[in-house]
Amino acid sequence: MARTKKRLWGFDDGEREILVAATAQIPELRAVVARGTRRAELGDLWVVEASVAELDEIYSLVEALIDGTRSRRRREQLDGMRATLCTSMDGF
Repeated sequence: MARTKKRLWGFDDGEREILVAATAQIPELRAVVARGTRRAELGDLWVVEASVAELDEIYSLVEALIDGTRSRRRREQLDGMRATLCTSMDGF
């Protein structure tokens, strides 16, 4: 799989809030999140076009966040993000 190929990935407001906080000290990932735009036709999801490599970096960040949380609600939210990242990276 070409790692420079662009993929679309969508996330909601709550997920965006988590990503913004988690990438505060990671400028390259913060830039990916910042590229996201709201898409009314997709229920106001934030959608970003990113390379598979960028999405893989965010996936690793989400896994680290999962490992560091005890909150069931937050874990479920992060698990959902991880699942959508997989789908986006696989191109489905």
